[in-house]
Amino acid sequence: MTKSPCDLLVHGASAVFSGEEVLEGDGLVIGRGKVLETGEASSLRECWNARSELDAACGVVAPGFVDAHVHPAFAEGRAGEFNLRSQGADYQEIAAAGGGILSSVRAVRGLSEEELSRKVADHFRRMRCHGTTACEAKSGYGLTVEEELKSLRAIAFAAEATGMEVFPTFLGAHAVPEEHRENPDDWIDELCDKGLPAVAESGLARAADVFIEGIAFNLDRSRRYLEKAKEVGLALRVHADQFEALGGVELAVELGAESVDHLEVLEDRGLEALALGTTFAGLLPAVPHFLGQESDAPARRLLAAGVRCFVATDFNPGSCPCPSLPEAAHFARRRLALTAEEALTAITSTAADSLGAGDRKGRLIPGHDADLVVLDLPDIDHFGYFLGENPVRTVVMGGVVQE
Repeated sequence: MTKSPCDLLVHGASAVFSGEEVLEGDGLVIGRGKVLETGEASSLRECWNARSELDAACGVVAPGFVDAHVHPAFAEGRAGEFNLRSQGADYQEIAAAGGGILSSVRAVRGLSEEELSRKVADHFRRMRCHGTTACEAKSGYGLTVEEELKSLRAIAFAAEATGMEVFPTFLGAHAVPEEHRENPDDWIDELCDKGLPAVAESGLARAADVFIEGIAFNLDRSRRYLEKAKEVGLALRVHADQFEALGGVELAVELGAESVDHLEVLEDRGLEALALGTTFAGLLPAVPHFLGQESDAPARRLLAAGVRCFVATDFNPGSCPCPSLPEAAHFARRRLALTAEEALTAITSTAADSLGAGDRKGRLIPGHDADLVVLDLPDIDHFGYFLGENPVRTVVMGGVVQE
């Protein structure tokens, strides 16, 4: 029998996880950047002539991780605020004192586009070391139209420089900038009249996001912004119910947002709206840990209601300086009571689906992109069990083993 050529044969896995279930067999075949077949390596060798092989050495093979909520366009950390938080200050108090998001805004405005691009590329490399091969990436630390466009260009440059597949999001409505503090409506006017149309015309983002909270944007201003974003052709993603339930979840579902994220103080009315809609729930369990919050998103209730939930890092300098999805998965298992398979699904196939990319990302099935990780774990149940260790042994992106 003539064997078909392929680029890579992965073999010797203790388990191969498709993104939704454990598959039969210990291997898979890759060609031209796509998964061609999965199964027992011995049988695959009978049909395929591989140019190279990758020994999983009894590790778990899973799809490359998809981080569907990331704020990578920042200039520096906020360790000083962490000291304040350790002494009892909360997120809102720090923000009211001029810290928080506005602190990061001042730092980003002080960088050139080239400098910011290098910063974002470094953040993507850190994420890749922990198995992330694709991510959503938000602006939001510029808070002028031009600074936000600068941030989106930096994200695009960093994606090309690192090979990270990025789904960019315009987060112009992250906070009210200092120069508009006395009249927040002026900033919403600028975003609706100039910012959102400029982003849509540039093609630098596929979605727009808003932070619906008492310290950020109320429901009326958020509605104006989201309706304008939808009008100019951007998908919608929403921050809501992190500290206060203001109706942001219901608004997100009403407007057909792809996802609404945080949900630490989700109320019954918000859960009911999600259960009746198609909006994904974005769970960010490392955030309440870092901020010292007692409340978590009600993951088990959401899942029982049929709401599709992904897990993400919310990697950012203020409320979650964590680039590791395996670490976020640990907190999902510990704080949200997810099983290992649920946690893996939440950072692979469901995360990809929330970004409209589930037809090619987040799954190890024929025809999908050959992005995968080899985890130094004996079985699926160990995923998320270890704390403070990176289980990622090997990363493959587009069929190419990353060095």
